[in-house]
Amino acid sequence: MARISNDMIARICDENDIIDYVSQYVTLKKSGRDYSGLCPFHHEKTPSFHVSQDKQLFHCFGCGASGNLVQFVMRTENLDFVDALHVLADRAGIVIPEGGGMESDAEHEKKKRILAMTKEAARFFFACLKDAKTGAKAKQYFKQRNIPWKTITTYGLGYAPEGRDTLVKYLMSKTYTAKEIVEAGLAVSREGQIRDKFRDRVMFPIIDVRGNVIGFGGRVMHNQKEINGYSIPKYLNSPETPVFDKGRNLFSLNLAKNSNEQDIILCEGYMDVISVYQAGVHNIVATLGTAITENQAKLMLRYANEILICYDMDEAGTKAALRAIDVIAEAGGRSRVIRLRNAKDPDEYINKNGIEGFKEAVRNAMPSTEFKISLIKGRYDTTTPDGKVLFIDEAVNIFMGIKDAVEVDAYITKVADDTGISRDAILAKYREKTSQKSYRSRIPKKSEYVKQTERRQREAVKNEQTSKKLLEAEKRLLGLIVKSKRLGRMAAKRIKPEEYSTEVYRRLAKEIYSAYERDETPEPAMILNDFEGNDLSSASEVFYNLEIYDGDEATVNDLLYTISLERLDLKIKNETNPAALSELYKERERIKSEKNTWEE
Repeated sequence: MARISNDMIARICDENDIIDYVSQYVTLKKSGRDYSGLCPFHHEKTPSFHVSQDKQLFHCFGCGASGNLVQFVMRTENLDFVDALHVLADRAGIVIPEGGGMESDAEHEKKKRILAMTKEAARFFFACLKDAKTGAKAKQYFKQRNIPWKTITTYGLGYAPEGRDTLVKYLMSKTYTAKEIVEAGLAVSREGQIRDKFRDRVMFPIIDVRGNVIGFGGRVMHNQKEINGYSIPKYLNSPETPVFDKGRNLFSLNLAKNSNEQDIILCEGYMDVISVYQAGVHNIVATLGTAITENQAKLMLRYANEILICYDMDEAGTKAALRAIDVIAEAGGRSRVIRLRNAKDPDEYINKNGIEGFKEAVRNAMPSTEFKISLIKGRYDTTTPDGKVLFIDEAVNIFMGIKDAVEVDAYITKVADDTGISRDAILAKYREKTSQKSYRSRIPKKSEYVKQTERRQREAVKNEQTSKKLLEAEKRLLGLIVKSKRLGRMAAKRIKPEEYSTEVYRRLAKEIYSAYERDETPEPAMILNDFEGNDLSSASEVFYNLEIYDGDEATVNDLLYTISLERLDLKIKNETNPAALSELYKERERIKSEKNTWEE
């Protein structure tokens, strides 16, 4: 999706009030000009969470959580920036054009009607399951699979009746046309007749991370592969539609994203996910009847640091696991493999070993590289010279696919210890297959995260030398000038953006100054959209200060004076050259003498 314009973001924020939204999660009480309550992001007994209606910002003085309404939605719903905007846009009835704003009104209306239709279909299937007569067979199936009603309601499971056009007739009664029902993937057109896509199947709604029903998976309740000469697939999934792309979505991610776990378990089937979820492990998802795609891997890595692959350990499942490892690596993630012994899938494993047995298998998940090596080792007799040669040749091929040089080194050492072959010999084989130049290139470039971390570390060292008085003065100054163009211009004459002490303050000053140069009013809630993590907390503190102080010229002059003097004192502290030190002291006296003559 193209970047959503600032005008659209501003409109979405304008038409959603932060107090109304946050009140769904926090009991807020009026506290002066703001509202306060118990923080939803950490446990506390005394309210330290504050929300400003006029600034449209929130800040917790306990844990540091800060931001605007979009960032509150991102935190509470575990969504990325764009998806959070969509949640707020839907809430306000605003249409966000896709494809850089090139989506026509007709295309958007079609998607909107399909989403409404799939939601209606989910309700229909659930009602059919709930019906004592119609849903009796399906309820009996779920009972046999140990799926209680609580789980059925959690997932919105349902039943598609046997009739040829039961759903079609229902949706037509809701004003949807036959053409629309086919486009939504809920019916098929054959020989001029419209028939239900799903018939006599238990139904699994596929829900995206924003809570929209985008498609379905339907499972037969028998083990027959053929009926009356026609092959019957066990699972039948919705086709691709304007709202459903099976390579970009995952079953149960809408639930897994809220588990607060550091990893996500990837399974093959809907029933696997449901069995594990109802047993108390909620960080679990499944692909939608296809092999894992890079888009799905990236989607999972948005919510997890690592992906645990839990596929069947037969030949097909092993091949699928190997492919998943590579796809996840290409997406920039790490993976491990859960090996379930003496069971074909998680559902069967839990029935045999209980949930604690499954959790133990999760804890013992094998690192993906170790998993690959173990499969190769199983094909050769490494007690013989020939077996060792063949094994090492294949193991080195695995090493060549590893981007982390430290991991390569660690596994070369491990393989040497396991086989008795010298480490130098394995390393020589590795270098034989790749030039020294390509070997060095396997050391990954610094990620943006690493760069930011190093920058913060450098700034931390620098800030240890920077007085708290200087940082506080800069913070107060930025908090004042964002409210007044006149005060902003006063500050711009005395201190440039690049002269502020921290990167966050420099970015804020640049945004504020630039807005005034464009003859615009800087909006704190909009400015914060460009910050994240610790930077977001620091930036939010600038705009969210409960201390009340006058915002007039005298106050700004006092702050500019303090900043100039503190910066000069820092230079004096670090200067060792006597001549330079003398000039700095003269400059200090000049600033002190000119304090009262500073004018706008």
